[in-house]
Amino acid sequence: MKVLVLGASGATGKLVVQQFVKRNIQVRIIVRETAILPSQISADKKIEIIKGNISDFEITKIKDIVKDCDSVICCLGHNLSFKGIYGSPRKLVSNAVSKIIEAMQSLNIYPKFILMSTTAYTNRKIEEVDDFREKIIFSLLEVLLPPHKDNMLAAYELVHKLSSKTSIEWVAVRPDSLFDEENVSKYEIHNNKIRSAIFNSGKTSRINVSHFMAELVTNEKLWQEWKFKTPVIYNKEFDS
Repeated sequence: MKVLVLGASGATGKLVVQQFVKRNIQVRIIVRETAILPSQISADKKIEIIKGNISDFEITKIKDIVKDCDSVICCLGHNLSFKGIYGSPRKLVSNAVSKIIEAMQSLNIYPKFILMSTTAYTNRKIEEVDDFREKIIFSLLEVLLPPHKDNMLAAYELVHKLSSKTSIEWVAVRPDSLFDEENVSKYEIHNNKIRSAIFNSGKTSRINVSHFMAELVTNEKLWQEWKFKTPVIYNKEFDS
């Protein structure tokens, strides 16, 4: 088994990589030339490192990268700097998703595809709705924050353009407010948002997101349960 991870130098992406290393699964990662990787990633022989910006890659190169992978996980995100938020490429995530899908379809191969999304995305296909206050705020964010719009477009690419009428099986994982935690803890998965992402947000540790993504790849029963869906992941607040 081989897993391709995009955005592997990010706060969540590097944890995803480490989850697969623990499972003795080969990993191929794409990181920026300037990315700083922890030594446990850069020195591990099970990890193949490809440097460069995926937004600059031609489709022929992407096809070569993805052709022998069993799963693809996208943890791409914009840097939290003025240039990262308002500079190019503004459609970093959504364009990467489009390119990966194009490569898969062109090669007629169908690895599992997992997108790290967000609870800011409202899946209207499952009748999720925002109240009027949330609609106003999300509309403003799409205008004022290009990375927010990019994340919405990336999820839209899967939910509406691919939907479930495709040979490409996908999952868009939606964590709520992300924070760092050292170890995997109890978490819960829901089909819908159970709280407001704006006014009553929950918490989701990055390591729990990485664990769930790795489980989706390696646990076929779990994959069958969540494929073509947008599961929401929250840290479990209370033991039942």
